Amino acid sequence: MAKIMFISLLMLSIVSLSVSQEQCTNSNQVRAGYWLSNSNHYSPLDSINTSLYTHLYYCSIAVDYNQATISIPSSEEVPFFMKFSSTLKSTNPSLKTLVSVFATTQFSSIASDTNRREKLILSTIQLARANGFDGVDLSWQFPSSSADMANLAELLTKWRSKIDEENQTSLPPLLLTATLYFSNHIFDMPDQNLDYPIDVLSYNLDWANILSFSFRKSTNVTIYDAPLYDMSSHYSASYGIISWLDAGLPPCKIVMGLPLFGRSWILRNKAKNELGSPIVAAGLKQKMSNHTGLMAYSEIANISKDSSVSVSYDNRSVAAYLFSSSTWVSFDSFEVVHEKVMFALQYRLLGYFVWPINFDDSDYSMSDQALQIWLKYRNSLIYEEGNIFGFGFGQTEAPSNSPPHSLNPSQASRLTHHNLLLFLLLFLFF
Repeated sequence: MAKIMFISLLMLSIVSLSVSQEQCTNSNQVRAGYWLSNSNHYSPLDSINTSLYTHLYYCSIAVDYNQATISIPSSEEVPFFMKFSSTLKSTNPSLKTLVSVFATTQFSSIASDTNRREKLILSTIQLARANGFDGVDLSWQFPSSSADMANLAELLTKWRSKIDEENQTSLPPLLLTATLYFSNHIFDMPDQNLDYPIDVLSYNLDWANILSFSFRKSTNVTIYDAPLYDMSSHYSASYGIISWLDAGLPPCKIVMGLPLFGRSWILRNKAKNELGSPIVAAGLKQKMSNHTGLMAYSEIANISKDSSVSVSYDNRSVAAYLFSSSTWVSFDSFEVVHEKVMFALQYRLLGYFVWPINFDDSDYSMSDQALQIWLKYRNSLIYEEGNIFGFGFGQTEAPSNSPPHSLNPSQASRLTHHNLLLFLLLFLFF
């Protein structure tokens, strides 16, 4: 009986795997970065090491909600916007550039109206074409109702249709991407059953950029801002990525985010400086971020050079932190970036993006670290000693009060690649 059950599960895994492989025929890869237009003085266009990226995003263009079109960049930003693509491609002709459209919760008014959707789509495509961009990105942060999700599906369907119409002409095809929440299910919204339209995303997007950081902004104790694992909650990069995979988004449509910033706080007691220690306020405003509680990687690297600064790496959560006097900072160290890129590789994701490249140091050390790990291990089946075929990585189950995911029967029965390999190993050795 047990053997019959095993064979049945094995066959189901093979069928599920073949379906996944059919969806993931794209052999390309994405090593992207977002460039903040308001931080040009920290990362001038002509100083960017474009060899570290396959795609670079201009971040960002706002939406004119009155006109339902793209807002024209400010007079200070217009020169950077107009020469963004030409400047970057002069040093890397194979580089692709995309313009990212930042949409707030007000975006519901446009997404819900057929005519206003059409105006937005046309204005975005025209702006991208006129300035040499290879694609457009929608960063709606975030849909807040079931109606928003339905309208997002309609918007992306129409957007893809309009791009496909252009593809019938001599114009080069535009890429269409979206920057999305870290999980396929949006937490802490009034609508408690808020899932992204997976089938629509899979069909219409070239890929989805997953915001695998900034999980919890409100806290009264020190926490990790972007851990790979969290054994006590669903706020982790691994939980988010696996939720997208389990919901049915193919791995070849997923690009995982890597933050080039840290979240900082002021400790209540300097002597209590570990994870979970009480805090009194967000960290002091920094020059590069121009925000309290936010510190660029280059600023973190400078602080770390001081021998009095303590830096710790948590192997269990795959996260790092430092404290200097009363300042406590959660950030992604070299070790964290290494493990996160390995995670992306083991789940056969399309790639990763760093946000934002302006916050890297002058040598683009973190972007280079991510690239070297990706290139070194991308074509290897054995990524690290004792971890064969990707088996061994995984997020533990979220707490029992975690919001449920709405999966259809075919998605619920999906078994991932490492499940199949586990069955094979069990069969061979037992």
